[in-house]
Amino acid sequence: MIRFPHILFAVCCIGSLFVYSYQFTDVYIVAKWCLTLLISLVLLLYICIKVLLYKSVSVNMLMCGNIIVFSCVLQALYGILQFSGLFSSHSFYKVTGSFDNPAGFASCLCAGFPFLILLLSSKNKYVRYGGWLAGTIIVTTIILSYSRAGIVSVTILSCLYLYERLEWKKVLKYLLLASLVLLLFGCYWMKKDSADGRLLIWKCCINMVKDAPWTGHGIGSFEAHYMDYQADYFKQHEQSRYSMLADNVKQPFNEYLKILLNFGIVGILVLFLLIGAIVYCYKKNSNTEKKIGFYSLISIGTFSLFSYPFTYPFVWAIAFFSIYIIIGEYIKRFFIRIWIKNIICVFVLIASIIGFYKLTERIQAELSWGKASTLARCKSYNELLPAYEILEKKFLDNPYFLYNYAAILQEMRQYSESLEVALKCRQYWADYDLELIIGENYQQLNKPDLAEEYYNSASMMCPCRFYPLYQLYELYKKNGNEKKVFLIAKTILEKPVKINSAFVKRIKHKVSKEF
Repeated sequence: MIRFPHILFAVCCIGSLFVYSYQFTDVYIVAKWCLTLLISLVLLLYICIKVLLYKSVSVNMLMCGNIIVFSCVLQALYGILQFSGLFSSHSFYKVTGSFDNPAGFASCLCAGFPFLILLLSSKNKYVRYGGWLAGTIIVTTIILSYSRAGIVSVTILSCLYLYERLEWKKVLKYLLLASLVLLLFGCYWMKKDSADGRLLIWKCCINMVKDAPWTGHGIGSFEAHYMDYQADYFKQHEQSRYSMLADNVKQPFNEYLKILLNFGIVGILVLFLLIGAIVYCYKKNSNTEKKIGFYSLISIGTFSLFSYPFTYPFVWAIAFFSIYIIIGEYIKRFFIRIWIKNIICVFVLIASIIGFYKLTERIQAELSWGKASTLARCKSYNELLPAYEILEKKFLDNPYFLYNYAAILQEMRQYSESLEVALKCRQYWADYDLELIIGENYQQLNKPDLAEEYYNSASMMCPCRFYPLYQLYELYKKNGNEKKVFLIAKTILEKPVKINSAFVKRIKHKVSKEF
């Protein structure tokens, strides 16, 4: 029987996978998060009210599992339609589903993949056939997305499932292990340059960890400091083979490393203690439902080694649901005493109401920012500036908003104001493009030494880029520094090209003509 909580859960799953809106500046993630949080708050309110009214609350695992599988199959079919050309992708990648890149698409499918065991364990042979068909669709689409983290994750799950079902385990375990090793090497060579780029990111992250090993650098530390460490790396290794692979990095491509950066060894130890507690609860009284939850966490954990699945709300929802499946019986024991149950429910009820208020505020602010961004594209600056001035109070610590604001002010030639906002942004975000904005502002304000510092910083962050060098060339030329003009021109002309774009060709042509 379908009940109200099942409807909410279905809306949450489908919404966290499919919703996107051009009314937000972040089209593909913010809308998903807003809907997921809204439905989660409604579900929490419903549960708390039922408990306070002394009514029982139970979870229908079969119904919820079927909802998860159905949602994942729909997303996978969307990906297949993109691959076949019937639907367009949202980026230059061919298969992304309702996301802007394969990482979000594959991470969500991998998180929901283990719930197919519910169908494969059914006594009805047609349900089992349906399970195998759904599994084939999901696995095929993950492969078509070329997500290496997804391929590794789903392969490990498949090997675990087959290992438990097939005979001659002693022989098969070596074959499965060898297959996994070969798969890892295959995924490395599938996109070797990309894999090497991640090795660079992890090297720089390790240098960050060394500077704050125990308690980390704090929340948001990767965004705030990583690119500075990457710049320092290339200052020390000017001839590094990674220089042609370096990019403007937004993620560490490893969730465990991110925790280590934010919270240090203390944070990672707490995480391992929580993982140990979950494993203990799983082994204490194992059954099919717990196995599904455990496999789902393994899938998410494997994906987290190579990517950033926790950027996406569906993965969070599945992770929480899987943990509840494993530790649910212990939660019920804790809530045996009515007074404890009532106190916690009242607390959650109040927190949910406050959450509604804060979420509504945030949605309104995001929508206003989306409208302001539309005005910016239309060059409606008279309406734009008052809107951004109001929004700045709501996005004081949001580096993406501050960067956007600084760029608009610079375009309007309000260089002092742009510099002020950009320097605020710099407190939260070390970024290649931001360094260029700050450098140009200083250049326009006739502060060449500071402009040179930020252009050099941008060049070290991404050594393969030509634009910072060209800005330095123009700066030196304007100030009549012939010696530096000669050196930077020579560097531009001799510099190897990663992507021979029209922009790079114009820079090289102009410099060679003037040089």
